Amino acid sequence: MDIVSKFEKALRRRHHALKTELARIEHLIDAFEKGAKRGAKRTGRNRISAAGRKRIAMAQKARWAKKKKG
Repeated sequence: MDIVSKFEKALRRRHHALKTELARIEHLIDAFEKGAKRGAKRTGRNRISAAGRKRIAMAQKARWAKKKKG
């Protein structure tokens, strides 16, 4: 095999590897875009009020104190 044939074969292998890598990247981009679209469909927000957060915090502190005590 002469040097040109070896070089061509190496180039073809590298080309194939790059095409495979590009396909993987495109697949990841498509998956990301689909996920972003799904997330964008959500309407409204479920937010907890400050009073609700305070009740949750107080209940957790009570559980911690109970566990620490006994």
